[in-house]
Amino acid sequence: MNHYEIESCVMKAKNGSQEDLLKILKQYKPFIFKTARNYNIRNHDLNDFEQIGYMAIINALSKYKAGSCTFSSYVYESIKNAFRYTARQNSKHENSLSLNSAQGPYERAEEYINCIDSEESIEETVLSSEESKDMRNAVAKLSPVDMELVAMLYYEGLSLRKYAEKKGLTYYEARKKKNFVLGKLENHFKQ
Repeated sequence: MNHYEIESCVMKAKNGSQEDLLKILKQYKPFIFKTARNYNIRNHDLNDFEQIGYMAIINALSKYKAGSCTFSSYVYESIKNAFRYTARQNSKHENSLSLNSAQGPYERAEEYINCIDSEESIEETVLSSEESKDMRNAVAKLSPVDMELVAMLYYEGLSLRKYAEKKGLTYYEARKKKNFVLGKLENHFKQ
């Protein structure tokens, strides 16, 4: 496209024409790839650079003022600036280490995570928190009467005999009710 066609597409795209926006993105795609070859940013591949470039074009399109300069010169600088900004942001984290990075001589390299002493197992902590969350969800689905039984016996530590006395039940009835509620909870976990 020549200068006049580009300027015409820019104005149409600013007014909401998706077709013209796609033409503009296609027009500057080669420049994006050419410029991306000059950058080596950790954790960024060619697709990331393409997206950064497209976002720079769209931002340039929305901020461009007709007559101030040509759109091409404006968008070229916008794409370069977007890549520079990404490189600067990434350099802030240059010295950060992963716990999975190797340390020591290559033949005996061990990950940092294996060198940390802890009595606590992360896996067990996560599993127990998930189990307790599941248990709370299961208890929340019980009827208020059943929930009261669980709260009194398991959260308050009340004995079954004291629960039966408080509720005016025989020990046998309280045990039967407890087994029924535990059966409901067990069925919840089987599903």
